[in-house]
Amino acid sequence: MASSIYKDRDIREQNFSLDDKLTLEQVHFVARRLSELISRQKESSVSDGVKPTSWQEWRIFIEAAYACGFVCRDAGEHMDDDTRTPIRELIETLKRHPNPVEDMSLREIRQIIHFVMRDERWGDQGQDTGGGGVWGLISSPLGNAIVRRLGT
Repeated sequence: MASSIYKDRDIREQNFSLDDKLTLEQVHFVARRLSELISRQKESSVSDGVKPTSWQEWRIFIEAAYACGFVCRDAGEHMDDDTRTPIRELIETLKRHPNPVEDMSLREIRQIIHFVMRDERWGDQGQDTGGGGVWGLISSPLGNAIVRRLGT
């Protein structure tokens, strides 16, 4: 009987580091998954009784963010300290006025998506939409701005 793939020596044991480079395929894959999720959000109605967290696009986007290096083991340093890393304030500003995203580096975009994923994981899941951070991303202009930036 073969041993479990989980014990294979070539399996990464930690999430990516923010310093790990990504391939363009990884970046474009995440952009496509985010674009598909935004499209689903625009086409769907919350009144249909299905929470967005049940959507296939929701799950696939989150899995893509983790698998493709947008959730990093070291991207969250000091993110709980708004005086040192005002990321929450930055994201709220970008939701209203996303134009600065077009000049952001991949590292900065990864930090934003990292924070959104951590907020989703640890935030209040009891909202009517079923999620916190991801819903805020896809229901604001910020989601499309990130898709455009990752596609260029």
